[in-house]
Amino acid sequence: MSDKHSLLQVTPNRELTFTGPFTDVVTAHMTLKNTSSNPVCFKVKTTAPKQYCVRPNSGLLKQGDSKQITVMLQPLEGIPSDAGRHKFMVQSCVAPAEDLQDLESIWKVVDPSELTYSKLMVTFVDKKNPASGDDSKTFIANGSEETFSSGQAQELGSSYSANTSQQDGTVASLRKSLKSTIDEKDELQKKVNGLEQEIEVMLKKNRKLQQNQADGAVVEGTYPSLQVVLIAIATLLIGLILGHLF
Repeated sequence: MSDKHSLLQVTPNRELTFTGPFTDVVTAHMTLKNTSSNPVCFKVKTTAPKQYCVRPNSGLLKQGDSKQITVMLQPLEGIPSDAGRHKFMVQSCVAPAEDLQDLESIWKVVDPSELTYSKLMVTFVDKKNPASGDDSKTFIANGSEETFSSGQAQELGSSYSANTSQQDGTVASLRKSLKSTIDEKDELQKKVNGLEQEIEVMLKKNRKLQQNQADGAVVEGTYPSLQVVLIAIATLLIGLILGHLF
């Protein structure tokens, strides 16, 4: 279903069907064909970006070219409770050139009046176990035919962008936190290594002092329990630092 004379022929043209059980990834396909006389940029959007993985979700089609789009529904327990809002939109526009390097920049500068849209609804078919005698259940998201007005298309695009931005922000925050933790761990590990080296030097000196005492030499400031004290201090320091590492 499309609003305006679409630049692309979308197959299927009305709805995508996902057949359960939905406890594993369920895949559906759509094919895009450039029916215009110009190269065309396309982008696939959905109202439920957390539920679907679309590959590829954007691209460039030269005159007469076709592209198969794979849509993967993530594992669910039965038909989604919000199935009524699951829709897909294929946004397209004439490409300014056939050798574009940055497709994403096109959507930021293109005049909205030059965009065309094709909309697909979603059908969920939940197949039950034949041995149980249950019939298959079918749910069509928003079963009536609709077209995209410019305002609806922008609203759908905003919904898609907001969810995507939120996910990107969460990932960036996690990466920053992980990097900070790794840097802190590396710094503490360096301190541990330095302390171990200092302890080793001190123990060698203490062994030398004890040897001198055994040979009858008089060494001022040397106590028989020095080695025990050093080991106790070293163990305490390393324990405190390792406590920060884990």
